[in-house]
Amino acid sequence: MASINNIAGWREEYEYLEYGDDDTDYDAGIYDPVMDDWFAHKNKFVHGMPPKPPISQVLHLVEVMLGNEETRSAMKELSDWWDLLEKKGPFEDDDPEMALFPDEAVQLLIEFWQWFCFKAGYPHLGQVFHHVAREVADDILQGRLPGVHARETEEYLLQNYSLFVSADDEGASQ
Repeated sequence: MASINNIAGWREEYEYLEYGDDDTDYDAGIYDPVMDDWFAHKNKFVHGMPPKPPISQVLHLVEVMLGNEETRSAMKELSDWWDLLEKKGPFEDDDPEMALFPDEAVQLLIEFWQWFCFKAGYPHLGQVFHHVAREVADDILQGRLPGVHARETEEYLLQNYSLFVSADDEGASQ
């Protein structure tokens, strides 16, 4: 199994958690309790107010994402798309530029943040770990933020995303 410190194999583990395999059949009473944990993790805040995770959790995801060749490449594809969109967009559905939209990269990043949050024990919050983390990663890749561990990056998160994240010293719970 992959871990936060060594994410090799994360995609295979994600596929198993999300879809199971031939040995996992809930209808036949054969199941893996880890999959139960996965579904509970994903649905924990469906009917309740989600927490505001500390910025260190968001930055942890960004650090791992940008530190891995596969996920960094996917983020770079998305960042290049956003750059094109900013310079020449918005595009209509039939514009030729729409063929450049990095569908596979976006899907990979969605799957990665879900797996990452499960493995790290972070809450399953798309608005934070999918949207905010991707925007911070984009700003780092585009040179608008100096890096994951820079004080400016932390300040940027707190100034622009205080609705979704908290300062680490605010005692936000996971």
